[in-house]
Amino acid sequence: MSEGKGGSPAATKAQASAPRSIPARVSKRPGGAAGSFGRSPHSFSLEDENHFSRLSVSPGDLATGTAVDLESFHVGQLWRDTGIALVGNGDFSIRLHCQRQSSVSNDEAELVLRVGRGGALHVLEEGHCIIGLVAQRHVTKKNKAYLVPDHCMCLVRDPKPVLISCGVAALRRTSSGANEIVLKRGCNSGAFVAVKQRLHVFLSSLASHGRAKVTVDELTASIGLWCDFELDLVSDMSETSMRCLFGSGSKQQLFRESWSSLFATQPPNLSILQDLQERAEREQASRRGGKGKTSEDQIRPWTLPKGNFSHVGSGPFEKPTECAARELKAETGMEWPASQLGQALYVDVLRPDSPLAMERFFLWRDDALVTPNTGEATGDKQWRWFTFEEAAKRSQTAKRLLESDQVQKAMKNS
Repeated sequence: MSEGKGGSPAATKAQASAPRSIPARVSKRPGGAAGSFGRSPHSFSLEDENHFSRLSVSPGDLATGTAVDLESFHVGQLWRDTGIALVGNGDFSIRLHCQRQSSVSNDEAELVLRVGRGGALHVLEEGHCIIGLVAQRHVTKKNKAYLVPDHCMCLVRDPKPVLISCGVAALRRTSSGANEIVLKRGCNSGAFVAVKQRLHVFLSSLASHGRAKVTVDELTASIGLWCDFELDLVSDMSETSMRCLFGSGSKQQLFRESWSSLFATQPPNLSILQDLQERAEREQASRRGGKGKTSEDQIRPWTLPKGNFSHVGSGPFEKPTECAARELKAETGMEWPASQLGQALYVDVLRPDSPLAMERFFLWRDDALVTPNTGEATGDKQWRWFTFEEAAKRSQTAKRLLESDQVQKAMKNS
């Protein structure tokens, strides 16, 4: 990629095992002859205009249902609750909306992909390389892009890091000589983001066929890290509280009218809902008694402004600079044009909880950024300036980024 001037990742990349040989594919390669993919699958590159022509999509074309036929995608992360796989390579990713099926080994859903036209469904795993993906590209009214797969040629085990999100590390040196960086956090607890997704699946399955696909133990595994108001809404366990909890967010997470029957009585007459309600009440009582009190920074952790590739950019898919600029504005209100990001240094950091998921941060140093350090709120996010030392204590990602040579270079006196 020519975007940015990066260096080696700040974390050691996951070991990649060599893929087994792949059957020949009888089709023309862009600019080449038909033949086998061999033992080194070609990765899709945003700079490869031949690949863009294969998509039959002109830059800025927002048509939905466009056919996509790409040679290879690596699987970087799976969101099993929502049926989404983040697939791509070291410079790009996109959401692949997959079929879900029940796992034979545990209660967690599996994502599956059809191998071969009309072939069998195979379980998708992090570290897979999807060869010969045939899919449709869809674009929502909010200009978000995703793929819906039809089938692929084959799956091989070839674990390689995938760039799943991009952001901006806004840096400055104050008049007193202190080096500072911007961190943000959500107004909701970090733990409840995944809980909310599971709770939506939980209530939907109860309303549709009377049994839950998610257990109460799974829902409450991180209850000690919920915000007080999240506990209040779950402990109330009424139609009103659930409408408040699911009053915003993606279309897949809004309140469903079919849930109303679950709360026809108060308290709800389903024992599984009563169990969830009682656990929330016990946690409330524990906190009032001063037991198990968790710090605000643990409940709502600080991190760098970033987000996943999800929108249409200047071409069929969003570029790293476009993703980073969009997320910076959405989470802090600050604007840095994507055109300027292309000349910036950047740092790639592997997520500690997902060894194949990589995040890229473009470094923006501007000592004229004098916004008051008051913890400003933008939408459902809060952000503020921290000294490098403070930021390293509050965020492991920030700590690893600040230790990189690129940051040291950016902060050298001009």
